[in-house]
Formats: sequence, C-alpha cells, structure tokens
Amino acid sequence: MRRVRGLQNVCIPINQANLIFDSRIIWRDLTIWIRSYINAKHGGLGDQEAIRKKLDELIIRSTNIFSLVFGEELGNEYVNFLTDFINYLDVLIDAQNRGDTDTVKEYTERLQVLPMMTATFLAQINPYWTEDEWIELLSLYNQMSIDQSTALLNKEDKEEIYIFDRLLNLSSRIGDYYSQGILDYLMYSSRTMVK
Repeated sequence: MRRVRGLQNVCIPINQANLIFDSRIIWRDLTIWIRSYINAKHGGLGDQEAIRKKLDELIIRSTNIFSLVFGEELGNEYVNFLTDFINYLDVLIDAQNRGDTDTVKEYTERLQVLPMMTATFLAQINPYWTEDEWIELLSLYNQMSIDQSTALLNKEDKEEIYIFDRLLNLSSRIGDYYSQGILDYLMYSSRTMVK
C-alpha cells in the first residue's frame, strides 16, 4: 500500500509505460513460441526455421527493451543468456529425438545451471530484483520447458497441456516480476531510459 501512495502523484511517461507493458508480455510470447518450436521439432508441426526466426526476433525485442533501461553493454550480456537458453533447449530436443541420453543429460544440466548465472547477473544490475527470486523463477521455467519437450516426445498430450498451462502462469509471474523491477528501477533510482 505504501508503494501505491508513493506513486499517486507520479506521472509515468507514455514511452516508459509502453516499455513496462512490453517487458511484461514478452515472457508470455516467448512461452507460446517455444511451445510451437518444440512441437515443430518433435512432430513436424510447423516450419521449424520460421518459428526459430520468430524466437530470435523475440530475443532481439527483449534485448532492445533491456538495453533501453540498462544500456547496450549490459543488453549484450543479457542477450547471451536468452540465446543460450534457446540453443541449449534446441540441442536437448534434437538429442531426445535421437535417443542420445548422454547429450540429453549434459544439456539438462546446462539448462539447470543457466538460471543461477542469469540470476546473479540480473540481481547485480538492478537492486529491485533478487538473485533468489530469479533462480526460483528461471529454474522452474527451464525445468518445465524440458518437461514439456519430454511430454511431447512421449506423446503425452494431457501432460503436455498441463505443463503448458503451468508455463503460461509462470510466464505471467516472471513478466510481473521483471516489469515491476524495471518500473522500480526507473522510478526510484532516478534513472532514465537510454536513448
């Protein structure tokens, strides 16, 4: 309640309001397109290249938003975490399709370590984000993405739908946390967006 009272007399420029909204929904968009990509890789449903291009565009859009707030140098580091996630998941799915259990194990481990590195990075640049919260959110997201791929591989349609629903809910939580951290950063640390 204190935060609401503190913001009652604050005017947020429209460009910042739009940025906050975009930063929130990008996580949901990412979840939807990842599902399409996993489906395409497992069952041939859809054009893998076109869907991967869409995922790459989302990464660029997310990085552009990040760079506007935190600067281009940190944006360049951020894009590496997003790209690594997509690339690791891509290799894991290919390994699942081949039945290559060693590679599946290796890339599952990489996807389990990535949230810790990402969380450390995010918490260091924004005091309104905590490392523990990011580790929890991103670890869940990565594990659910692996579980979704496994369910699709095994043709467990009901399980995959259940996982996808949970991923959508989680992506909303991540989007809320991400966008609130950006808003707080811009409002309370006297920062302005980088032009």
